[in-house]
Amino acid sequence: MGEHPLAWRWYRGLWQPLRPLVPSASGEKVTVSCEAVSDLPEFTLLYWLGNGSFVEKLHRDGAVSEGTVLEEPRGSGVTLLRDLHFSSFSTQYLRTNYTCVVLSPLGMDTKAVRWVPPAPAPSSATSGGLG
Repeated sequence: MGEHPLAWRWYRGLWQPLRPLVPSASGEKVTVSCEAVSDLPEFTLLYWLGNGSFVEKLHRDGAVSEGTVLEEPRGSGVTLLRDLHFSSFSTQYLRTNYTCVVLSPLGMDTKAVRWVPPAPAPSSATSGGLG
């Protein structure tokens, strides 16, 4: 017996690895986007967790918040998008496990944010030349 086509589509649901660049300076605004495909958008939830808690409970001051869920038609399904906003990025956020979760009657999928350190600044020293 083959796999149900909606279930197959669901499990490829969360797109792109969540690998944002760590800001080079504290205090910058940062947005991390999460994108999922669903054939049942009216029954699908897309939300963010921080260390397993809802972001609005973890950051009651609003320093980190979720955007609204946006829907865009795509083929026979709908792409759902939801951003996670950091109003003033701090290195303390690197110690928090942020996870995007998509949940529907067809199943659940998660993607964790994996911060990418900024590239090192080019060295001002010049290499020795001929002479």
